[in-house]
Amino acid sequence: MKKRTPSVCPIVYALDLWGDPWSLIILRDVLIHNKRYYREFLASREGISTNILSARLQSLTEAGLLVKKEGQSNRAQTMYRPTQKALDLFPIVFAIMHWGLKYNPDTDMRIPIMQELKANEKGLEQRLLQNFGDVTS
Repeated sequence: MKKRTPSVCPIVYALDLWGDPWSLIILRDVLIHNKRYYREFLASREGISTNILSARLQSLTEAGLLVKKEGQSNRAQTMYRPTQKALDLFPIVFAIMHWGLKYNPDTDMRIPIMQELKANEKGLEQRLLQNFGDVTS
């Protein structure tokens, strides 16, 4: 991903870190679906390619949004976990989800997390945050 000259604009800063579609999908998978391993990200229904997945995981780690924990015996055990910086994106991810619920006529409201988001966003956030008791800054 090509980096632009640092900007004083907070929107540009945020978009430089997670504004491309694949990075946001990876963050969704980490935060909402509690995915941790490369193979889990690769299995997402959106069908990310291996080279893009590797590049995005690296850039999210370099940006301080994910922590990479190397596997003990092999690379398949390498785990990615969110930092506090990533957890602070919950309100943004939820806002994007609400926008999509409002305007995407193809949203499947049978998906339990969609129902939970509409009924009890704060409860959903608290429930999801319980997955990350080991988060570092």
